[in-house]
Parts: sequence; structure tokens; C-alpha cells
Amino acid sequence: MFKLCPPALLLVIVAVAPVLAQDEPPLPQPRPEELAQSGQEDQPTDEEAAQESPEDVEAPDEEPEQEPEPERIYQAACPALLTGRVIGEMVPPLAEGACGLQSPIAVAALVINGREIPLSGTPVTNCAMATTLADWAEEVDAYAGAALDTHIESLSTGPGYQCRLRNGAETGFVSEHGLGNAVDITAISFADGTSLSVLEDWDSRSVGAGSKFLGFAHSAACGRFTTVLGPEANADHEDHFHFDLGCHGQTCTAQICE
Repeated sequence: MFKLCPPALLLVIVAVAPVLAQDEPPLPQPRPEELAQSGQEDQPTDEEAAQESPEDVEAPDEEPEQEPEPERIYQAACPALLTGRVIGEMVPPLAEGACGLQSPIAVAALVINGREIPLSGTPVTNCAMATTLADWAEEVDAYAGAALDTHIESLSTGPGYQCRLRNGAETGFVSEHGLGNAVDITAISFADGTSLSVLEDWDSRSVGAGSKFLGFAHSAACGRFTTVLGPEANADHEDHFHFDLGCHGQTCTAQICE
């Protein structure tokens, strides 16, 4: 004889049945045959894989090595070069032990009273020296026009910069030439074809026009340079005028004129 289950028991059986059905996960769908074959074709065989080596792989292009930028040279411009008062060119810094010059100028000519006055030695100096030399030459040129009825054609000069001690001694202080702060004048040539040499024509006792001109040139320099040495200073300067802008005294305003 069959017994009927109570209603409460039936509800429990109905609720538990889906859970029991999920204990076994569903199986995945089989892969289509076309896709399975395609995947196998994409895979390299063992022989092909063995033939490939790192050498077959192209390496990325190497970037070209960049050359280092040249070190910047710090120099100061010279107003006299910019305005055309001085004709020449800036040259690289000079450094020789205690000697040296950061902004040297190779002076080819001076422009005075509208004319170019070449310097035979193309002296290398600093800007202040080149500018002051042009001012001096202009004053002396004006005197030549008044006293000699001619004008300066050219100036015979020494090298300007020269690394050595004062007066060529073996001991002592560095010469102003070693700092590019000095120029030597040996002779002056004029437009009329004449010339005056410090060695041959200097005579402070003479009243001749040539001697008086050289005396004026010497005196005019004393008003512009801090050091002026001529034939009467010592035997080392018997054949030239030495001009420099060296510092004398605590305030650098003292002057030597001999």
C-alpha cells in the first residue's frame, strides 16, 4: 500500500534537486575541425624551430655616435673692432705659463683721420692697447700734417704679445708684452716717402724737424699710456719706443715716462 509524502518533504526534494544536478560540471563543446587544423598549421615544426637562430633576427640599427660639442671659448668683444677704429681679428686665447691673454687681437691697421695706417708687425694686443694706440697715432698724424706737411703712411712695430720677462731678463716679473699689454714702435713712414727711425733719428738736443717730431710722438704717448720708454730710458730701448698700459701704484694711475 503506497504512502503519500507530506507536502513539506516534497518542497525540500524540489529545492535540492537542482543543486544535486550541478555537482557534475558541463563538458566543453568540441572544437570545430577547421579551427583545429588551422591552429596546427600555424605552429612551426621542430625542424623549422631548430633552423631559426638569434643571428637570423635583425638587430635594431645602432644610433650614430654624436661628436662632443666643442668647449665654449669665453672672450670679450672689442668696441674698436666693431666700429672700425681698429682693423684686425680676434684670435684664440693665449696661455703660456705666467703669460697669457684671453681676448687677443691681431692688429693689422689703425683707422685715423679717415685713412688706414698699417702696422708692419701685426702686433697681438688686448683691446685697450689697440684702442689707445689708435688714439695716439691720430694725434701724432695731426702733428705731422702741421709740422711736416705730410701724413703717416705706416707704423713699424714689434710683435706685441711675447712671452718673456721684463727687458729679457732670466728672473723677475713678466713683461707687459707677455700679457698682450704693450707695443713697440721702431719707425714711422710718411705719405711723402720719407721715414723716421727711432734708432737713427732720435736726438732730443736737436732742433731739426725730424727730431722734434719724434720728441712730440714720445710726449704724446706719455699722456695716454702708463709706461713710455725711449732711447733715454736705457740701452734696451735705444731703437724703439715702448708703450704699455701696465698698472703702477695702488690705484693704477701712476705713469712712467722716460
